[in-house]
Amino acid sequence: MFRTLGLAALALLMFSDLASAQHVDRERSFRAARFVELLDIDRDGTVSLEEILAEHGRLFAAADLDRDGALSVDEFRRRGRLFQNLGTATLFDMLDTDGDQVLSPREINQPSQRWFSRYDLNGDGAMAADELSQGGQTGGSKRRR
Repeated sequence: MFRTLGLAALALLMFSDLASAQHVDRERSFRAARFVELLDIDRDGTVSLEEILAEHGRLFAAADLDRDGALSVDEFRRRGRLFQNLGTATLFDMLDTDGDQVLSPREINQPSQRWFSRYDLNGDGAMAADELSQGGQTGGSKRRR
């Protein structure tokens, strides 16, 4: 009896793994088809880099609330999810600045270094509470690093 139950449980696990894998494959296929449908501007059944970059341009224009041709930290925080939802660049892609599909310590550290520089408003190599509370935005060249 226990052997029968054990075999039944094993069969159930194997079936559920197979069903789960099939579900993931269907979901992946659906998302791929939807991606092509949304971005294939010339309707040739494929998506080119130019089509992706054109969509980036439209999203950038929508996110640039003050229409100054650049996204501030605040604008990106408010509207940056538009780019993430497009799914054409992951955080890994953005960090992998040399495109070798490997993250070096330098690539991992660069965003933190830029962030620190933006918030260290007086340039003394340390952040005080008043610098942090100002949000790194006092204008001038430090604002857009």
